[in-house]
Amino acid sequence: MPSPKYKPYLDGQGGVKIGLSPISESKWLEIDDKFINEIHLKKELLETNRNEVLQIVEGCEGEQNEVLESILNNLQEFHSENFKISKDSVYIESTNDLYKLNQFKNPIELASLLVQEDLVLMSPKKDKFYLEAASLSAPSHWSLTEKFSKSLMDLHEGVPGYKEDIGERVNEIFKKLPADRILERYNWSIYDDPKLFQPVHSKPFVEFRDTNPSKLFLRVERQTIRKLPIHETVLFTIRVYVDPIESILNDKHALTSLKKAVENLSEPMKKYKSIDQFEKSLVIWLTKKLNNVESKISK
Repeated sequence: MPSPKYKPYLDGQGGVKIGLSPISESKWLEIDDKFINEIHLKKELLETNRNEVLQIVEGCEGEQNEVLESILNNLQEFHSENFKISKDSVYIESTNDLYKLNQFKNPIELASLLVQEDLVLMSPKKDKFYLEAASLSAPSHWSLTEKFSKSLMDLHEGVPGYKEDIGERVNEIFKKLPADRILERYNWSIYDDPKLFQPVHSKPFVEFRDTNPSKLFLRVERQTIRKLPIHETVLFTIRVYVDPIESILNDKHALTSLKKAVENLSEPMKKYKSIDQFEKSLVIWLTKKLNNVESKISK
């Protein structure tokens, strides 16, 4: 079983923090062996759950076109082996899809079908940023229909410590972000279901069906932000990675780190992430697995 690509819980990291790091244009969009399946999921959800995965305010066609153009430019420069892009069309080698650039009423819909990332467009109004367009096929226990058109601060309503600790700083980062800079951060949690599409409406409580530690999954969000120069909107991308928790069984550092990260979370954050439902059994399980690894090393 392959080890998870990203482990933001290493060294006991967790809770509410900004944690933004600059990345190069070449590292912005990630394409891997899950591309075909994840694009298929997006297409399926656009057919069956369209209002839940695509929301767009009227009058933001220019902003959407800028999103599409930035993605096409990146794909052409750094992923040309997978995409054939002309002045009026784009062809995806792996899925055999050919799209006209003017084929969709909403350009962000086409943009979303070219990348595995979810796309969220935050537009500035009076020093605040509001969610004005989004394609979201991998929500981690939140609802696009409920969050749509809300401000950056209100999007994080209910997240323990966000408003008090980092909300204003995040808004300032959005305001001052140079157009030539891309920033990256990670979130992690633990779920009982590997599905990418997990919306939850009015999230006061999420009840897990199976809290057997060996059946749980590590869910990591890789997030990036960049400012589009013409409209000064911020494009927020989210890529979700899901791995069985058993994928770290042979990694002493990861086991130790995850145990510490779970224990280090504040009580409100444990409840927000629903980890409180299985924390005790998970810590016992991780301790046992850690002891197993250490005994193998000592032999």
